Amino acid sequence: MKKTLSLLLILAALLPTFTACADNSGEAAVNDTPSAQSDTANTSSAKEEETRYTANIPEGTDYDGKSFTVLAYPVEVFVCGDIDWNAEEMTGEAINDAVYTRTLNTESKLNVDIKVEHMDAYGNSTAIQQSVTAQDNAYQLATNNLMAVFTMSQSGLLSELNNYAAQGSLDLGAAWWDQNCINDLSIAHKNYMLTGDIGTMYKKSIGAIMFNKAILGDYQIEDPYALMESGKWTVDKMVEMGAMVSDDLNGDGVMDTNDRYGLICFCDMMGLAFIGCGVEMAAKDENDVPSVTLYSEKAVSVVDKLATLMYDENLSWSWSKAGLTEETAFSMYQQDQSLFYYGELHSVATMRSMDSPFGVLPMPKYDETQANYYHCVNPHVASVYFIPITNVEYTMTGHVMDTLGAESKNELTPAYYDVTLIGKVSRDAESAASLDIIIGSIRYDIGYLSGIGISSMLNTMANSFNTDLASQYQKQAKVFDKLLTRIVDTFVEG
Repeated sequence: MKKTLSLLLILAALLPTFTACADNSGEAAVNDTPSAQSDTANTSSAKEEETRYTANIPEGTDYDGKSFTVLAYPVEVFVCGDIDWNAEEMTGEAINDAVYTRTLNTESKLNVDIKVEHMDAYGNSTAIQQSVTAQDNAYQLATNNLMAVFTMSQSGLLSELNNYAAQGSLDLGAAWWDQNCINDLSIAHKNYMLTGDIGTMYKKSIGAIMFNKAILGDYQIEDPYALMESGKWTVDKMVEMGAMVSDDLNGDGVMDTNDRYGLICFCDMMGLAFIGCGVEMAAKDENDVPSVTLYSEKAVSVVDKLATLMYDENLSWSWSKAGLTEETAFSMYQQDQSLFYYGELHSVATMRSMDSPFGVLPMPKYDETQANYYHCVNPHVASVYFIPITNVEYTMTGHVMDTLGAESKNELTPAYYDVTLIGKVSRDAESAASLDIIIGSIRYDIGYLSGIGISSMLNTMANSFNTDLASQYQKQAKVFDKLLTRIVDTFVEG
């Protein structure tokens, strides 16, 4: 991407600025990070001062137009198509223009030429495998879904990030990298993947709950936002409220796609609701080594509690159990056929054209004594970033990644959060507080995300209305342990 100085000057004069929003990086403030510098500009309005983030790059750094190639998601894949790298020009669309500006600013500051290639299917690691085999260093940075990257990390294809950072300039503690991701997904203090402000694809995959305000008003049900704020938004409360509105609308004695429900959901709500209820599927010891911890009295109780919500066909409708598409589920919800809708944050954007007002809620707690709300990403969709083992340009790569991260925190995150989710999609002021909770409380549970089979077991249980966690776990526990041990051994020995 080669741009002229005149274009930069025009863009600098015309581009809007965005206020940096809260993130889940674990940073209290940008100045707490030694390598992150903040600039505040005085404004004549009553708005808070804008915080600008800058990577700690030595003055005069110049890479003489050298290419830096990123391998990104494919462009045309339903809700998973790439929007984080697919910007060829300014179009007036907030995310596109933020991506374009982020990349342009990085190129200008470092004098690099950022090139983007799109893989043919997310989850496909063929391009990286071929590049590593050929030792051609075709890609300096790449992204793929989290489960695929776990698999690649066991095949000698990826650089260990702490070692990589030690040899160059990458600042893993910077405010633009999601510290929850780095801390939760490390094994034996080794990391092969990270994410943060550099992309939106992982945020789009976070599980959350929407509620229909029209139905809420018709039945004079209590305000879910007040429950959320008081810490009383629980699974039991969701069951109670949903039961009030479920109805056989056409009176044919059969609950189907023509009727109204308390909840429309998908089978993977089971796993994300487990995490929302505070269950850790794998926990780490003092040596940062995880083991499977799914099965417990608490977990059995969670299954029973979730069964009252998800398994009652007079209360809930699952499009995965029905064997139908999410488009059917979207259509039902847009026609006021459910009080609650479980989906990922991309669903919120999909409901933008819905006539009835709706709100956005966190995943419910187990009970009111639970201190915090918890959320998780979809391992089959959520994108994480990695450095191929063939890239040994340690200093340049760190400079480019950190500059992309800082510029993304300045441009892309506000465009996604403030302009798109809050400004265009959400219908109420309270959604901002809810989205802060959702995006700021991600648990990257290795037991759920690494592909050892726990998520598949829970999905199968949900689709078959199975409540016997003890039996299901006993059948597969050795496999879970074996697969996680294999991952751990790879990290420890790598």
